[in-house]
Amino acid sequence: MDEKEVLTRFKNGHLDRAQVAALLTGAATGAGPVVLAQPDARPERDAEHAGAVGPSAVAGPVDRAVGAGPVAGAGPVAVVGLAGRYPGAPDLGAFWRRARDGHGSASAPPPGRPGDEPGHYLERVQDFDPEFFGIDAREAALMDPQERLFLETAWEALEDAGCTGGRLDALTAADGTPRSVGVFTGAGSGDYALLAAGTWRRERPRPMPRGGQWSLPNRLSALLGLTGPSQSVDTAESSVLVALHQAVAALHRGECAAALVGGVRLLLHPSSRHPGAGEGVGALLLKPLARALADGDDVHCVVRGSAVGHTAPDPTAAGPGRRSRSGGCTGPAGPVRPASADTSADAPAPRVLREALRAAGVEASAAAVREDAGSVRPLVGDAGAATGAAALTRAVLQLRHRSLAPGPGRAEAQPWQGDENVPRRICVGVRGAGGADAHVVLEEYVPAATEQGAERVGAAGELFVLSAPTPAHLAATARRFAELLEGPGPVPPLDGLARALRTGRAAMDCRFAVVVGDTGELVRALEQFVRDGAPCADLRDGGADPLGLGAVPETDGYLAALWQSGHLHQLRGLWLSGLDVDWAALEPARGAATAGVRLPASAFLRVPLWLGGEDGGPA
Repeated sequence: MDEKEVLTRFKNGHLDRAQVAALLTGAATGAGPVVLAQPDARPERDAEHAGAVGPSAVAGPVDRAVGAGPVAGAGPVAVVGLAGRYPGAPDLGAFWRRARDGHGSASAPPPGRPGDEPGHYLERVQDFDPEFFGIDAREAALMDPQERLFLETAWEALEDAGCTGGRLDALTAADGTPRSVGVFTGAGSGDYALLAAGTWRRERPRPMPRGGQWSLPNRLSALLGLTGPSQSVDTAESSVLVALHQAVAALHRGECAAALVGGVRLLLHPSSRHPGAGEGVGALLLKPLARALADGDDVHCVVRGSAVGHTAPDPTAAGPGRRSRSGGCTGPAGPVRPASADTSADAPAPRVLREALRAAGVEASAAAVREDAGSVRPLVGDAGAATGAAALTRAVLQLRHRSLAPGPGRAEAQPWQGDENVPRRICVGVRGAGGADAHVVLEEYVPAATEQGAERVGAAGELFVLSAPTPAHLAATARRFAELLEGPGPVPPLDGLARALRTGRAAMDCRFAVVVGDTGELVRALEQFVRDGAPCADLRDGGADPLGLGAVPETDGYLAALWQSGHLHQLRGLWLSGLDVDWAALEPARGAATAGVRLPASAFLRVPLWLGGEDGGPA
């Protein structure tokens, strides 16, 4: 793009001053072709969707919102993993059904919760599976339940993306550091510490919960060995959208190869209760779209642009140095309350939304569907930091299902009719209680045809592998897969299911593997394993890879030869013996067979853990 075109786009309102400066600077230094998103191009036809990762937009003048979008060298970002747990919806399938059918979630508090204030509550928030993550139970009891919930949900988002184990290691920084994944979270309440302070005063001194908002992302980064930025924000309801904005900027700057974004809110202390209060937890995994396509990821949708700013809910409010309508100067404004935005397509676009659309390179008319805190209030109530996570999740699921959930102007769900030449888009905007405003423009992604990987010669069947940290976890996860394959819902093709498990899940110490010819044979093998308690390969006490093949350079070639020749039983035996097999190297074109395959998450075997180590706590 030459200087004339840049200035023309600025004059027409498609670029802001910061973007113009970045573009003209790049052109002057000969930094290569300038990349801008075209407003109405399909993702698979849009070369900008595979743009390189580079600097994000910089902040403009003080009175402008800060936008991040596909400016020079900064390509779009893909949502490749998604997970969440919301009132009445322990998984995203249940959450979508509630959203689609217009079912609310308000109820009385679960048994064991103090007070009787109706709200939107999660069940069994005291339960956690410390063994799965290798955490001592006593330490887990001192962890804020918000951290525990987010840890489980973030892991499920990684599994949804097929990004655990070797594929997580492969996310390297520019200097080669593995697991270059940032964690950006939103959280506000510290109810667990308040409860602990009360019991500490009433009873003998005991260990107090350690941590704060910082520990929500930091603990996840430490436990999983993630080396990207790890930070938390608190802008009330808009926290997760602000965190996503920061994550996109970090990806554009090359600070991490992928980013986990999420938020959580629990109502554990009576002081947090108010009419309509709610709970929830959600997480998304982001990667630059170019990297996601190269890795063969299944893309939920694309983050086309985002912006953050501050919007005073009361335009008549005045602070130091700001004149009121009466012409006089007043002192600090009183408490700021959340404002409900008009989300209809005909409403004037708020300033921060206009900036997000400008960062996305699209007109307001091309992204008329809006999602905000009011859209998810029947589902999660006033859920604080989890509000943004719920709004993003509902938006992603609408794009994924090509269906509009009930909302302003829609009494019930309806098919989302699209234009062949214009991708579906949805604007998600949430304003925090203090006026911190954030908007994100999401766009559907329609994958192009993917070439199949090298076919195996003489292969009879598919190699299905499953692993977990303990035999009990393995049996519980096997039961989940058997229920999926026998359930009423759509059944993924056997080759896609097997391939997604091989290439996208971590290889843990307890392993089950079988070569099967069809789905029915796999179901029978899983049911027999669960019913009979057949022994699995248990490598917890050592003994993995007894022949030491993993240390021999020629092993990779040997494994590739076995794969190409269809010797699946031999590969099964080697994997069960503890040999780490790089399945992604054997079958690199992962996206061909795994597109659209959504696997059950690993089973957690939760136990109640609460203050002081005793069982119990809120239900």
